[in-house]
Amino acid sequence: MPREPGPRRETRPAPVEQAERRTRALEEPLDVRPESGPLGVLTLAVRNLRRQTQYTVYVPAYPDRTGAFCGCVDFARRDLGTCKHVEAAFLWLADHPEGRTAPLVPGSGPRWGAVDRRLSSLPADGPSSRRIRHVGSALLG
Repeated sequence: MPREPGPRRETRPAPVEQAERRTRALEEPLDVRPESGPLGVLTLAVRNLRRQTQYTVYVPAYPDRTGAFCGCVDFARRDLGTCKHVEAAFLWLADHPEGRTAPLVPGSGPRWGAVDRRLSSLPADGPSSRRIRHVGSALLG
């Protein structure tokens, strides 16, 4: 017999736990840098200069904290919806208005170059999906 799911936990951290992590984010030497990530999602790399660790923080709905995610152990284990890396990311975003918009167009890094090389090797009468290109924020065929 399947088990009934338990009560749904509130995803907002308790004020005391959030304050503790925000204090740690202010006390530790954390370097925050914007990164390219999924379309429409603010992606920030948070690096601890003392411990030489780095985690990626995803913020899909800034300034709302809903859905913010970090790959660190504290975020995964404690199920609070925050950690010092998420708090550092939100502190950085508050001070850097230029970093608050997620990129609408993916970077043309090495991945796209490899895709273009493979597409150029296909015969001209290849699949119609070959004609689709991402230009600006629109797909053109």
